[in-house]
Amino acid sequence: MSKNHHLRTLLAWLVAVFVLPLPFLYTFVQGLPAGMEGQKLAIANGIIAYVWMLLAIYIGTKPKWLDRLIGLPVAYMIHGILSMVAIFLAMLHKSASPSYGLIALTGNIAFNIFLALLLYSLIFMAGWLTSRVPFLATIKKKLETTFKHEVSLALHRLNLLATFLIFVHIQLIDYIRSNVPFMLVVYLATFFVFFSYLRSKLGKTAQGVQAQLVSNRQLADNIHEFRIQLPAKHDLTLRAGDFVFISFPDIKGLEEPHPFSLVNNPKNSCDIVLAIRGDGDFTRQLQELEAPAQLMVNGGYGLYQTIIDEQAPKEILAISGGIGITPILSIVEANPNIKTTVFHGASTKEALLYEEKFLEWSKRPNFVAHRLVGRFEEEEVLASLPKELNSVTVLISGPAAMARYWMACLEAYGVPKGQIFYEEFGW
Repeated sequence: MSKNHHLRTLLAWLVAVFVLPLPFLYTFVQGLPAGMEGQKLAIANGIIAYVWMLLAIYIGTKPKWLDRLIGLPVAYMIHGILSMVAIFLAMLHKSASPSYGLIALTGNIAFNIFLALLLYSLIFMAGWLTSRVPFLATIKKKLETTFKHEVSLALHRLNLLATFLIFVHIQLIDYIRSNVPFMLVVYLATFFVFFSYLRSKLGKTAQGVQAQLVSNRQLADNIHEFRIQLPAKHDLTLRAGDFVFISFPDIKGLEEPHPFSLVNNPKNSCDIVLAIRGDGDFTRQLQELEAPAQLMVNGGYGLYQTIIDEQAPKEILAISGGIGITPILSIVEANPNIKTTVFHGASTKEALLYEEKFLEWSKRPNFVAHRLVGRFEEEEVLASLPKELNSVTVLISGPAAMARYWMACLEAYGVPKGQIFYEEFGW
């Protein structure tokens, strides 16, 4: 994580945890009746939980400004962790502040929905977690043929219902409803989040721009390349190393947007190229698609090129595993003037994709590539580092376990943590 990115991430956490709940808590405390002082902490827990659930919904709209600030993977981690803590706070609120009638009914239904979705999401919608907990990853692998990604997304939308029930729950409490400043903050925040959600789903460019799939060719066993032609004029901001969300609204099973990294430098062409491995129902069905076909493209997302621009390194060291090489390909293409060393390992020789690109780039005096079937030894990678470790930016892409291994190895060797960047691609 680069120095600037680390700082931005820290600030994002501080804003999410402390700043966002502040106006809610301040106006609540100022208007709290004297007889309710004993309930202050319990109600505050419920308020913070509601704020963080609103934040989770907003992050789910994939705001591009937030991605360019901290990256979607970090934003989704904030989304997931704060959602879990919010449910814990809601449980404390529920146990310490008993209610009755419709107030209790709306609160209890919402809590049960949140809790059920949390347990489900820990397995099927928290890639940042399953990549770190093998037990959860095993459960996910066994059940994902039944609980497909589209099912997960549909169930996840029940969070909207639960949040709306909490909004109603708040209106039903007399002494809360009579606190005008607090209710004004609640209304403004709730309406903003729900408006943002509706805009992300129903807005004119909600799903991106319409494009055309112009070719689908097999690169290796279970890996296909898709060339997509964008309109001559479009409002997508695409950079090397980015990923985009694609969807096929008119094809059953391919309606929901899925993210994939760019293989090519989008500045050089109106076409974008994706190399996709058939890991799930969406990607396997995608492999069977015939060109031409209409689709929607939304993006770009990602921070690889941003990190390079911020650090202006003399050298780039890229370490990649398997299909994770895709964003590195566009980075190499877009930064020919920076000395670059690439280490790419794969499980089969066929999966060492785009040999022709590497042969062409190897003609550059400042480019070196090491590719093999299997894993690289630490000594080989560390030997490629320059003497001045502050002059290199390390980009890692691929499986999370591999990335954590190399980040720990490089840091132990002395590479500053701020010079190492990995964009975890777990959804």
